[in-house]
Order: sequence, then structure tokens, then C-alpha cells
Amino acid sequence: MNGARKALSDRFCIVESDTGTVRNIPEAQTFGDGPKYPLESVDNALRLLAIFSHEERIRVKDVAELLGVSTGTAHRLLAMLVYRGYVAQDTVSKLYVPGVVLLSIGLRTVQHSGLRQAAAKYLDELGATLSETIHLATLQGAQVFYLDGREPTQALRVASRAGTLRPAHCTSAGKALLAELTREEVLEIYPDEHLLQVTDRSIRSRSQLLIDLGDTRRRGYAANFGELEDGIGSVAVAVRSKGGRPLASLAVGAPMTRISDDRIVEMVEAIGAAAKSLGEELSGTTVR
Repeated sequence: MNGARKALSDRFCIVESDTGTVRNIPEAQTFGDGPKYPLESVDNALRLLAIFSHEERIRVKDVAELLGVSTGTAHRLLAMLVYRGYVAQDTVSKLYVPGVVLLSIGLRTVQHSGLRQAAAKYLDELGATLSETIHLATLQGAQVFYLDGREPTQALRVASRAGTLRPAHCTSAGKALLAELTREEVLEIYPDEHLLQVTDRSIRSRSQLLIDLGDTRRRGYAANFGELEDGIGSVAVAVRSKGGRPLASLAVGAPMTRISDDRIVEMVEAIGAAAKSLGEELSGTTVR
């Protein structure tokens, strides 16, 4: 991550010095009304930790610019998080990465999910059948959370995103679940017309997203071709209960060089059948 970061309203971008590539990341989400007596230092530490749901490593300078603090303050925040095990510093690059405590929290949350446990056999079967990366995901506001994943053995493959958050409108897993919502619910999640752009192919506006979701409903599956990562494509379907309530989504991702029209049909049929069986199995049970 050898680059510069600059604020762009509610998002930030990393400009890679070597390649000129621009990668955008959103600001940390908030839930409900803010506390009556907020603690700025605590808020800064939590916002810093939230960065790691989108970035694997970060510099002191990046933290300072994102939080709007001095590099000295950013360094002290990172030092305390390193001390408590939430963050670690790479001994070679000197960049900061998630620490053992942060990783263990995420792993513990994933491992204790009843949904993940029920879906495990379907992920295994899909991975073996399609030989591509399979994901199980849920919607969390404007973000999609990858609850679990399976990677194929072949060298050229999509890396598993299990345990991470990504902008829902840039992913097939997210769009499959957004398409299950009413127009009013989508507008509530996206109150602004402008949407975060991660790549040149990302959906840039709420109006464009609504059109895409309409297409998703008509064809029965969501698609993403280079909207989250250049050269990577995916398709996804919603997992519904017998009553039609969306519970999660199943997605299959692959390098776009391996995604033909015939391959899309094969992928959608496989994840569609698995989603139907998983939904029926989960119906009548409590999904945690």
C-alpha cells in the first residue's frame, strides 16, 4: 500500500504510487443515535479498527489522514492497539496489520454461526462441483459480510473473503440480497444518489443500482463483473426460507477469463439448487 490517501466526502481512496491504481474504502458505519457523551479517543480507535474490514495493511500516515489527527496521535493509537494485540506491525514492511485478538474475534464470530454450520456441506459440494471460489454472505446495511468461503486448489483463483465486509452494491452476493428488498428499503440503505466507486466498473449511482436490482430480480441471480476487483467476476443467488424471507446469499467467483455464458448458466444452476436446499433446511430453525 505504497500510496497516498485522501478524503472524498464519506469515503477515502488509496492511490498506489507504483501503478496509479485508485482503491476506495468507505468510512466506518454508525448504528443508531450517537452517545450523549462521546469519547473521541475511543471513537478514533474503533474507526481505526474498522479500516481492517476493508484493508489488509495500513500505514501511520493513512491512519492520520483518515481520522483527521496528527501522525503522532495516529502512532500512539496504533501503539496501544499493538500492545493489546488488536493490531500488529509487519517486521519487514513496517505496515500495520490485524493482530491476533482482532483475528480471533472475527474467527470466533464466524465459527459460532448456526447459518455457517448449516451451509458448510453445501459450500464443500459447490466447491468440488464448480472448482471455483464459493462464498456464503449476509447483508449488514450497505455492506455485505462474507460469513464463510471455499477456495479451489488451482493456482489462478479468487481468494476467500470470509470474515470481511465489502460494499454490497459492488458484489453479486450483496446485490442478490439487496434485490430481495423493496424499493423503499433500498432507498433507506442508500439515502444519497452517489455511491462509492471501487473500480471503473462499479455502480456509481443509486439510480443505476435500482436498475441493476430490477435486472437481478428478472433473471433470478445477481452478477458482478469487475465491480469490486478488476478481472474478477461472480454470480450469486439469495437463500430464502420457505416463507420467502432472505436469509443469506451464495456466490461463486472466478477470474473473468473463465466466465463464459455457458459457465454462468452452470454456476447459477448449481448455486440455485444449493440455495433452495439450504433455505429449506434452515426453515423452522433459528439462524444466529
